Amino acid sequence: MRVLAPLLVLMLLAPLAHAQSLGETLQECPGTLTGSTQPQQIHLQMTDDASVMNVVWASEGRSTGEVEWNGQTAASTDFCYNHDMAFHMASMTGLVPGEEVTYRVSSGGDWSGEFNFTPIDSMDDHFQWIAIADHGDSSEAMDVSESIIADTAAQMVTISGDIAYADGEQSTWDNWFNFQQDSMTSIPWVAAVGNHENEPGYEFSPYEHRFDSDGQSESEIFWYSRDFPGVHMVFMSTEHDYSEGSTQYSWLAQDLASVNRDVTPFVIVYGHKPMYSSNSYHGSEVELRVALETMYVTNGVDLVIAGHDHFYERTFPVAGDTVVDTGKDGRFARGYAPIHLVIGIAGRSSYEELDEPQPEWSAFRENSSYGWTKLKYHGDTKELAFTHHRIDGTIGDEFILQVAPLASNSDGGIMGIPGFGTILPILAMFGAAVRRLR
Repeated sequence: MRVLAPLLVLMLLAPLAHAQSLGETLQECPGTLTGSTQPQQIHLQMTDDASVMNVVWASEGRSTGEVEWNGQTAASTDFCYNHDMAFHMASMTGLVPGEEVTYRVSSGGDWSGEFNFTPIDSMDDHFQWIAIADHGDSSEAMDVSESIIADTAAQMVTISGDIAYADGEQSTWDNWFNFQQDSMTSIPWVAAVGNHENEPGYEFSPYEHRFDSDGQSESEIFWYSRDFPGVHMVFMSTEHDYSEGSTQYSWLAQDLASVNRDVTPFVIVYGHKPMYSSNSYHGSEVELRVALETMYVTNGVDLVIAGHDHFYERTFPVAGDTVVDTGKDGRFARGYAPIHLVIGIAGRSSYEELDEPQPEWSAFRENSSYGWTKLKYHGDTKELAFTHHRIDGTIGDEFILQVAPLASNSDGGIMGIPGFGTILPILAMFGAAVRRLR
């Protein structure tokens, strides 16, 4: 049996600033009483304030930590859960959006190397990011990660759930974060929770301790939103109650109704399970659609980005199972109904069987590729460009969503009827509701 040195015992018995008590540590993660305090799994975590960026890291041994940036320092909050790794979170404050920050972290006096990041300026005219879902640690997932690391133009990564696929094996999380560290130390990864984050024996605790959306350690917030150049992004949970009257439903309604479209003309909702999917493995989450589709349509949501089914699919703008616009030459004018995307292609084995015939609302689908998706906002033209990249270097799908009406539709309506584009989704959803009641 290993014996702790008396001095170390005294250090451990002393209260640690911003830390869990020794009793909590002994109960939840006793293995952290010894071990290396060298920082690992370092990852940025965005806040709702562009002048503040959190950084989270892990160490084998329990210790106090700190972050040093641009000549300033701040102590960390130190915590753990039922896994023998210690975690640390610290806030870098007073940041200037658009100006590069150099930082490093330490735990127990052991320092990391230096890293750099640039806080996103919400007033920029251009913004680009990568979106993935259903990742894990397969060889294909590592190919996707390598592509993300190599993309020095991307300013952020979003992931629509099913992140590491730990499924109760916590070292999988450790390995996953260490592999993504080259990306996560320079750009933030922003997550929506998926069903594989609800782990046997742990529930959502690992996710809560490793990702932060509210500036608090052990966060229990599973829905939140952020503003970026030209885009308001909503991260909701398909794994928690979203029915009318629920806390999440009320929050979604309030958040979507408060968007200033002059500042952020595009709205994207991220969640794990899809409202529309023609994959035979899971398929459309009809309960989700019944609960929230009307809210999304009436509030002008432009894109809904999901995973869960391990394939790629893009819909036309659709409401109530009805196509409301088919676009022109790969372009769509926003404001008719959401385009739904299933992008569960970041590394998990493909779900091969598809529903036949292909639904009318399904614009493009493929079930045997892996890759990632890239989105670019252009403020000068008020356009959002989307590209589905395969890991073999080819492009699978692409389209452009624009604020302005299409050239052939200059009055803003469909079929030459002014305003019809706004009415049609509501009529389609009404018709779908009638069909469900028959």
